[in-house]
This record gives sequence, C-alpha cells and structure tokens, in this order.
Amino acid sequence: MQPLKKQVISLLEQKKYKDIMNETASVHKIINILISLSYDKNKYISWRAIEAIGLLSKEIAASDTETVRNIVGRLLWMIRDESGGIGWSVPETLGEIVRNNPQLCADIAPIIASFHDEKMLTSGVLWALGRIGKINDETAGYAIPIILPYLQSADHTLRSYAAFALGSIGAIGAVAKLEQLRRDDNAVTYYADGELRQKTVGRFAEEALEKLGKI
Repeated sequence: MQPLKKQVISLLEQKKYKDIMNETASVHKIINILISLSYDKNKYISWRAIEAIGLLSKEIAASDTETVRNIVGRLLWMIRDESGGIGWSVPETLGEIVRNNPQLCADIAPIIASFHDEKMLTSGVLWALGRIGKINDETAGYAIPIILPYLQSADHTLRSYAAFALGSIGAIGAVAKLEQLRRDDNAVTYYADGELRQKTVGRFAEEALEKLGKI
C-alpha cells in the first residue's frame, strides 16, 4: 500500500476530493497532509489541496463542528506565527472553509480580511474574500472598503483579485472603477476548476461587472 501522503496526492491529481476522507487515517492526519501540500501556489496540486480542505471541512462539520473550529484555530495560529512563511496559504484555506461553512464560520471572514495589509498575504486575502462572497450585509460592510483601493494597485494580481472579490460581494459602488479596468490587458495566473489558468485584469473586471448586472 502507498504511504498516506502519496495516496492523498494521487486522489488530488484525480480530483477525487471526497475519497480522501475515506482513508483509514484520522481527520487530523489527512488535514495535516493537505496543509503541507498547500504552500506552493505555483503548483495546481497546492490549490487542489486548499480546495479539498474546504470541501472536507463541510463533510466533517455535518457531524463534528468542534473539529472544524479546531482546524480553523490551528490555521489562525499559523497565520500569526512569526517563524516564517508557513502561513502564506492560510487566507485561501480559511476562505474555502468559510465558503463551505458560511453559518458555522461567518465570524472568521472579518479575521481573514484583517490580514490584508500583510504584503505576503494580500493576494490570498482578496482571493478568499472573493471565494466567500456575500455571506450577509456585514460582509459587504467591512470588506468593500478594504478591497476597493486594490483596484489601483501596481500589482496585476491584486487588481484582478480585487475585481473578483468586489463582483462576488456585490459592490455596486465599485462599478465606475471596474469600468476603468476593462481595457487592462495584463495577464495573471489564477486557479479555477482544478487547474491554473490565465486571464487578463480586464476580463476579471468584466466578469465582476457581469455579476453586478452592469454588462
């Protein structure tokens, strides 16, 4: 039998996320492996690991909400840890957990947003907020003012992810600034449907405007 980590990687490669929890290993071991695979966001397997944690957290929460909250607590410890870059993928991972458990983990969304001014975490925070979307009116209230300035960032990825987040949250007040980005042809790499893809900043802006009903 393959070592557990190799089994998990194989299932991620096949996009069989739910099968990962069918292993005989404990939830703790599985989540540890997925977290260890999430660090290199230049690789699709890391993004699949992040996505898998979110999907599995929903499955776990159906019978054991405490374990999910413990996972969240561990991730928050990692993001606050001063030992280095171990927490660089935490915003995205927390975003997937909140996305899949909007009621259980709604209180985590503003905590994710609070890390936006940490340079190494900014893109992850914006991506997470876009994945979470509008849980409630409070979400838009605290998130939109944080996200809007990044539409004017010199960083192509931050502009793209900011547009993505504003469209997901439903930020009608961002329409004018999103319109200004429609001709921005700088391309960025992003994750979707299990793969790393490329799209222009302008296309991110257009898709946000489509969600806002302005195209």
